[in-house]
Amino acid sequence: MKIPRWAIPAAAAVTASGLVLAACGQESPGRQQNAGARAQAAPPAKPSAPPAPEPTTLGVANVTRLGKVVTDDAGRTLYRFDNDTARPPASTCADACAKAWPPVSASEAATRVNGVDPSLVGKVRRADGTWQVTLGGWPLYRYAKDGAPGDIKGQGVGKAWYAASPTGMKALAKRTETVDRWKGWTVVKTQNDPKLGLILTDGKGRTLYRFDKDTPKPPTTTCFSACKKAWPPAVFKGWKKLRLEGVDRKRVDFIERKDDGKCQLTINGWPMYYYEKDERPGDVKGQGVGGVWWATTPTGTRAANTGTGMGMGTGSGGGGGYGSGGGY
Repeated sequence: MKIPRWAIPAAAAVTASGLVLAACGQESPGRQQNAGARAQAAPPAKPSAPPAPEPTTLGVANVTRLGKVVTDDAGRTLYRFDNDTARPPASTCADACAKAWPPVSASEAATRVNGVDPSLVGKVRRADGTWQVTLGGWPLYRYAKDGAPGDIKGQGVGKAWYAASPTGMKALAKRTETVDRWKGWTVVKTQNDPKLGLILTDGKGRTLYRFDKDTPKPPTTTCFSACKKAWPPAVFKGWKKLRLEGVDRKRVDFIERKDDGKCQLTINGWPMYYYEKDERPGDVKGQGVGGVWWATTPTGTRAANTGTGMGMGTGSGGGGGYGSGGGY
């Protein structure tokens, strides 16, 4: 007997493809499992290759007091550590030390240089297996407390850390030996300024000035009070502690100041001064201030004025030059 199609339960109906139909037209779990199997069979996506490491870059910068030092590509000072060795190259700075002094990593690419001899650059394997850049055999580091390009806060730390020079040697402060040797002396020497010619400086390179309102015959100072603060007198410390370089001794003498009794250096009768706004050796910011202050030549005359350092009306506390008693 033939059973009518309408008499077959819906759950038993089979499609031509063999799939069981479920209520609301959805496929049975069997079909979902087959779909999942097909998805699992799809090959996994290949991970993208990591970017090639950027080469380390070494440069050179001029830093006040130290001269030329080696820097990284961001201009940060690079240091060397006395406890390391250069022959053979070896780093002894790890763990907490490496956090304070991060090693300069050496990538697989060759280190780039700008102002540094490439033959002096190498690398050394650290205890953790990473590579570190060396210069002249010395491993290089940054200092965590250096916040900006040009900072040298790590210089001399622990008497073992020093900025690296372009040859890998320590970058040391200039003139230290000369200054210490002549400490307590009156040192007067000539220096060739690029725009003023030969001018006089002290042993530390500070420019010596003369004041038009003073007099050379007889030698007399008119700079007191506020004037003296802006233009400190150059002290004369005695004939037995006088050091001259390029200056005729016959032109050198001193006067006794009326305000404090101290001896002030004179050149050809003109009392000598410094300028408080000269911050570094070789500065000539006092040249031409008020039209009465001038750098001094070895003969005591005004240094030729070419406009450099002209500061009409910019002297400390006002300008226009200081007269007797600190007036303007």
